[in-house]
Order: sequence, then structure tokens, then C-alpha cells
Amino acid sequence: MKTRVVSIFLLFLVLPLSVSGQQRDGTDGVIFFRPDIRFILKEPDGWVLDSKAGATNEVDAVLYPKGSSWKDAVTVMYARVVHKDETQKTVEKVVSDDIADFLKQSKDSKVTDSPSLPTRDKKQAIVKVFFDAQNKNYESVAFIDNAKVVVIIALSSRTKADYDKALPAFRELVASYFEVALFG
Repeated sequence: MKTRVVSIFLLFLVLPLSVSGQQRDGTDGVIFFRPDIRFILKEPDGWVLDSKAGATNEVDAVLYPKGSSWKDAVTVMYARVVHKDETQKTVEKVVSDDIADFLKQSKDSKVTDSPSLPTRDKKQAIVKVFFDAQNKNYESVAFIDNAKVVVIIALSSRTKADYDKALPAFRELVASYFEVALFG
């Protein structure tokens, strides 16, 4: 009987949420419902989390400093989901493909390793630092492995000074990541 009450309670919690939407979860962040994964992100202080601005770019959420916008901010962060498939079966393959695609764009661009970052659910995000020489853009990208997908969280800036200033917020965003268990 106790299990049935808990199951019914959990069903009432999940039913009002849209399969493709998001829901604010008190102080813990925003819950993202995507095929094959549910996860939570919490925006760092001074940042706005917006799931609508990046929707057309296959990005699940974008973040930008308060007082700016996704279009005009010098520094932004975003999250997206890459599904594992026959060509990308592991997080390592997703990372290597991302690096290869990036380096094809400019021979002067560089990718370096960065220490892994812990997430709220005790995973270790693989982190790479990208410098786009052609566009003078600086990025840190965290790759978080999950059973069927890789969640990518990125910081991107058009200036080195703003990139450096935003790195603590990037680390905080990655640390807020939490995979929500799927039922069924």
C-alpha cells in the first residue's frame, strides 16, 4: 500500500509537466524533459536561463548575463543534448567528433584539455577548451556522459577577459547539473 501511495504521488508530480518543456524546481533549478533524459540546471547568480531563445538552434537552454540578451551578450552559455548512435556510441567519440569538426573550420584554432568538473549527481564532466582563431572566440565545453545521450554545457565569449571572468559561472552551471531518473 505504501508503494502504491508513493507511485500515485510521483505520478501527480510528473503529469503536469510537458514532455518537451521545462519546469522550475524551487531553488534546485530548471528541469529539462528531453527524449531519453531528464536533467536539472540552475543558472548562476547574475545569469538568465532561457530555454526559448536557443530553441531554433537545437540548443536546449541558453544563458546570458542579466542586463543583456542571447543576441547581444559578449559571453553566453548554452546546453544541448547529443544522442548516442551507431556513429557515436561513447562520450569519448562525441568529444573526438566535436574536436575534429571544430578543427576543420580553421587550421589555426586550438583545443586543449582542462580538468574534469564534478556535477551535482557525482558525475565527472570531460572539459575541453577551444580557441576559434578565425573568429577570436574562446570556449570551455563540458561533456557529461549519460546512458543514451551526452549533455553538453558550453561557455562562449568573444573576448578573453570576459571569458576568464565567466569561468566561475561556467563551473557553477556544470556543478548544478543533475540527471533525474526516468520511470519505466
